Amino acid sequence: MHQFVRAACFIALPLAMMAPAAASAAGFTARDLAAEEGKFAAYSVKHGMRAAFLEFFADPSWLLRPELVDARKWIGARPDPAIVLDWKSQITILSTSGDLGFSTGPVLVRSKTDPAAPAEYGEFFSVWQKQNGGEWKVYVDHGISHGPTTTPDALPTTPLVAHDLKAAKSDAATAASNAEQRFVARGIAGYADTITPRTRLLRDGLLPIDGTAAIGEYLKSQQGQWSWTVKMQGTSRADDFAFAVGDYAWQPKEGSVRKGKYVRVWVRDATAASPQQWALAGDVLTPDPVPRN
Repeated sequence: MHQFVRAACFIALPLAMMAPAAASAAGFTARDLAAEEGKFAAYSVKHGMRAAFLEFFADPSWLLRPELVDARKWIGARPDPAIVLDWKSQITILSTSGDLGFSTGPVLVRSKTDPAAPAEYGEFFSVWQKQNGGEWKVYVDHGISHGPTTTPDALPTTPLVAHDLKAAKSDAATAASNAEQRFVARGIAGYADTITPRTRLLRDGLLPIDGTAAIGEYLKSQQGQWSWTVKMQGTSRADDFAFAVGDYAWQPKEGSVRKGKYVRVWVRDATAASPQQWALAGDVLTPDPVPRN
């Protein structure tokens, strides 16, 4: 898929990310976040991908290309690609403090210069942030490419899952920083007690892997030694939503080490069976490019 497509220099942010003083959601919901994503997509189709990214990305904001790069600088230094980029949010999650949210869904890419060219498909994975002026902008954006879905040349129309988190009491033992730290320490076993029926995994070349059963089956093929290096992370003021960005390395039982980048989103909800437990909302892994000889 094109290098611009929503598919990461060391950047360390304090876990309690700088957020606007007005932390209240003020009536803004996860469904409203999906509507913002829809405005973003419509702007891309009408005005072009470059203009849309510059309009809807925060300052600063971040992409993985493959290392962490300043999104607005990276995009601004490149011409608008000759494609029509469209997408649709299928899952949105919003923190109770109304400062951070998550959105993911399918991407469709068509050529502007060759209408007969096959469309390309993928999934985007984005963290949104409320700005000081009250508007919402994309803060971290990544994604994958995969083959056609069951609706070629059209975006799927599956129902939207809009999840508004409910406030859960936090303490030092359940701080957002600990969720990623515990996961990193456990390697591939970190998925075992953090995935839920709502968890989504994105892997390059594959359709989304959703829910405990599908994820459990997929993980059977991922055995070996896994390591994760966090490069960037942040959390909501309510301490119920967190994200991490970094590098991974996988040594399978057979073959050479495989390396790449990841973005991971964590949530904690008072309506969950164990509200003190951080759950994995989703993550996206993409392999590093293979060096050319």
